[in-house]
Amino acid sequence: MTAIVDSPSGPRTAARMKIARYREARDRATRWLLTHLNDDGSMGDASGGWQFYRAPWTFSLVGETQAAAASCDWVRRNLLQPDGALSGPRRVVNDAWAYRDSAFIVGAHMAGQYDLSRGLMPGLLRWQDPISGGFANDRLPDGSMSDDIDIPYTCGGGFASVATGDLEAARRAYSYLARIYMAQEQLPEKFYVFWSRSRQRPITEADPEFELRMVVENQADRHQRWTIGGISAGFLCRLYLAEPRPEYLALARRYQAFSMAATEHQFKYGPVCKSGWGSSLLYGITGEPQYQAWSERLGDWFVAGLNEQGYWPLGRPDAELGVHIHAALEFVMHLDTLISGLSSRTA
Repeated sequence: MTAIVDSPSGPRTAARMKIARYREARDRATRWLLTHLNDDGSMGDASGGWQFYRAPWTFSLVGETQAAAASCDWVRRNLLQPDGALSGPRRVVNDAWAYRDSAFIVGAHMAGQYDLSRGLMPGLLRWQDPISGGFANDRLPDGSMSDDIDIPYTCGGGFASVATGDLEAARRAYSYLARIYMAQEQLPEKFYVFWSRSRQRPITEADPEFELRMVVENQADRHQRWTIGGISAGFLCRLYLAEPRPEYLALARRYQAFSMAATEHQFKYGPVCKSGWGSSLLYGITGEPQYQAWSERLGDWFVAGLNEQGYWPLGRPDAELGVHIHAALEFVMHLDTLISGLSSRTA
């Protein structure tokens, strides 16, 4: 049998060259991040809040296990409470409460810090709505949960559930994604991203708490939660890999299709970053060329936006350091996921 050898200008060679550029960008940004890792395991100015909650996840992916372990130890010493919650004066902000915990749990599990990953799961799951399966967004001043639930923050809880082996909780997160998708009445033009726990339906213009951030208008040129398609497809693909049920993959395709059909203007805004999360995992599973092309487009977007110093200013070069650290931790994770998904089909 004669082996098929790709020419120097063939598609496999071109794909490998792109992957090499993505690796270089990922590694340069990783080096920048490591310059801001403090001796105590925190990053940047930790008084500004726990903006580096994704550090164990990102550093574990790129093989910086010492940095991942140090970040986990900082959490043990500064955030972990006797009741098992992550709280205290060093945790300044209350928004995305369960989402931040979930991203940390994934990273702690990857780093082998099971006392943190498995130990924090019972507290995280208290934020999961028993009816819809979504995760409440924010912690209110009195410590209670907000009424609103959205798609990205629910996917965060889903990722943590898959990572720690709690497939029942992950299935409930899938049910939420299916439920809110089926409740949409203006697709493909609009997607109402937020869900009310008290009313068990999407929050729309008819509700007094509605804000513009609660809807994605897929052809509008403004900063929006472009994240919903990619992170949903990403979570559903991870769940499919753990439990290959066709309905997970079918819903992943639908969410990714919403993302890929959005206006070209989405590439002007940082939240487009998660779109490659879903496409690269879909490509790894299906091998379909539309997902390869979209993943490479996002990879090129990451490379183009990385500055000489090694971080992504995202139109805000004068932002505080913690904002840049937060973005770089996420973008390095996305780049590594892109590299993995694309590499699985270019060997």
